[in-house]
Amino acid sequence: MVMHGPLRLFIKSPGRDERVYDMERGEVTIGRDPGAEIPVEDRTLSRRHCRVYVGADGWRVTDLGSRNGTFLNGSPILDDRLEEGDHIELGETKITAYLPKGGMTTAAQEADLEAILQRAMQAPKARTATLVGRHREIRALTHLIALNEKINALRDEDQLLEGVLDAAIELTEAGRGFLLLQAEDHLTVRRARLPDHRDLDDPDGSFSVSVAAEVMREGKSVLSEDMQMDDRFEGNASIANLMLRSLVCVPVHAREGVFGAIYLDNAFEKGTFDGWDVRMLESFASLASIAIRNARERREIAMRRREAVRQARRIERLNERLRKALRIRTNALRRAREDLAKQSDELGLKYSYEHIIGRSPAMKSVLRLVDRVTDLTIPVLVVGESGTGKELVARAIHFNGPRRRARIVGENCAAIPETLMESEFFGYQRGAFTGANRDHAGLFEQAHEGTLFLDEVGEMSLDMQKKFLRVLEEGEVRRIGAKKPAIVDFRLVSATNRDLSEMLSASQFREDLYYRIAGVLIELPPLRERKEDVPLLVAHFLEEGGATGVSYRLDPAAMDLLVAYEWPGNVRELRNEVQRLRALQTGGLITAEHLSSRILAYRAPDPDAPVREGLKAMVEDLERRVIRAALLRHGWNKSRTALELGLSRLGLRKKLERYGLDSEQPPKSGI
Repeated sequence: MVMHGPLRLFIKSPGRDERVYDMERGEVTIGRDPGAEIPVEDRTLSRRHCRVYVGADGWRVTDLGSRNGTFLNGSPILDDRLEEGDHIELGETKITAYLPKGGMTTAAQEADLEAILQRAMQAPKARTATLVGRHREIRALTHLIALNEKINALRDEDQLLEGVLDAAIELTEAGRGFLLLQAEDHLTVRRARLPDHRDLDDPDGSFSVSVAAEVMREGKSVLSEDMQMDDRFEGNASIANLMLRSLVCVPVHAREGVFGAIYLDNAFEKGTFDGWDVRMLESFASLASIAIRNARERREIAMRRREAVRQARRIERLNERLRKALRIRTNALRRAREDLAKQSDELGLKYSYEHIIGRSPAMKSVLRLVDRVTDLTIPVLVVGESGTGKELVARAIHFNGPRRRARIVGENCAAIPETLMESEFFGYQRGAFTGANRDHAGLFEQAHEGTLFLDEVGEMSLDMQKKFLRVLEEGEVRRIGAKKPAIVDFRLVSATNRDLSEMLSASQFREDLYYRIAGVLIELPPLRERKEDVPLLVAHFLEEGGATGVSYRLDPAAMDLLVAYEWPGNVRELRNEVQRLRALQTGGLITAEHLSSRILAYRAPDPDAPVREGLKAMVEDLERRVIRAALLRHGWNKSRTALELGLSRLGLRKKLERYGLDSEQPPKSGI
């Protein structure tokens, strides 16, 4: 029958006498929470276990998502109507519903109630336990699915960690919860929560670090129904100090291993957790691990995407700068090529010589000769003072000639010690001498099918000249220690700043070798004989620093001084001077006061000026300048200078002392 009147509940909980509650309100909550309308001291109940209320069809009972479920007459329910004498089971607590008539209970009604209680007590306990377990599993699974959907909907990692821990507390009805993650060599508390989504104040020191560390180290869960009586934790100071009772801690696994733990406890009740909680919590930890890993991957992807966008913007800015610089360089290169093409047409040259700066009559004559011999195979000898650009001519011959795709091998004969010259030129086999621990190809073999450029060829010893001549005549070379010779085919370009004709007269250079290397003789004029090229060279060397974006201009007075100077070090000395000006000036106008003292002190003789100091003084001044120029050409080598001037070393030393040149320091050599 339908119950519409007042309801009386007879409640029997473990270890307590039966209590009677008369329903004076249309709705009450029953549970373990002291704040419930009907509090029941039963550890098997949830804090808010069920609700009894008046519905449209009478009194009803509904489950509030409890752990162990709500049973009506032995069957699990979610929400159902109550009838006279119905028996409600909440864990180990039994409740009988009764409707008093007339406000008092008659003996017959009490007898009916007693019969109802007897029938309820006689229900098969095994069937009830089975139904309880089945309901608990169904409810927990449903709850687990709902929680999984909830945490997977969270995108932010911090919110996700909170959601995971709140869900674990809700799933097990724990008193507290900690989400611990591995951070290098220690544990860090990422979240510490209480029920009802509240944060735990001061979480550090509020949990057993040793238990959590063991779980993460071993990768196995830990369960204790009463830690104070658990032999495994005897002597654990943190557990004794924290007065912990129930505890469960499960690891959070990833592909690379354990990276965290879910730690739940109850400081007031024992037996809060059981093996079923461990299994359910382990399943939940696996789902949480996937959610956390996905959140981290999303975060990393977002970070990489932001970094990629930032780098793309940076690259675009750099590309725009490069495009701008490229446009400037392209236009400059186009103009330079047009100028070179125009100049080549004017000179009637076959090739362009953009690296050789100079369009004076003397240089035009040199370039015409270079243009004619480039396609030939005969050896070329380039002579000229130090710093006139002999190597540039050799490279122009190679890179414009038919062997341009092969190597050009260059070596300064004056830089190779006499004892190493043969091994450097001819190479050696492994074991040929002490220290020969590998095969080494000499310069002749390295230049095979290419060009061999020998600078300062006049410094080669007579013995080496003889061996060199044999290679040129026979076209083959034998390494030191080798049994068979190797064929070599190279074009020879030689250079020297010495007068080989005088060396021939003094028997210091072999005549047959001279005619072998001097198939074509190219003489480079010194810079003092082509002063028209000084402004072009200065402009070119100033532009070499154009990559810094600094612009330089030369004052006309300064340019006049540079043109008037004799430049005993030739183009190399001029380049060093311009590089010095660029280094000392931050940009803008370069005036005469910025030039070196030797250039400022130089005064070219005026041939039309009257003789004031006498012929002897003029001769001495000329002699001084000739000696100084010879010293510069030979790198301040007094023996070579004396040989060139036809003086003895003693005679040269006396003249140096006479003209004050013995105390003068040689200028630093440059490119």
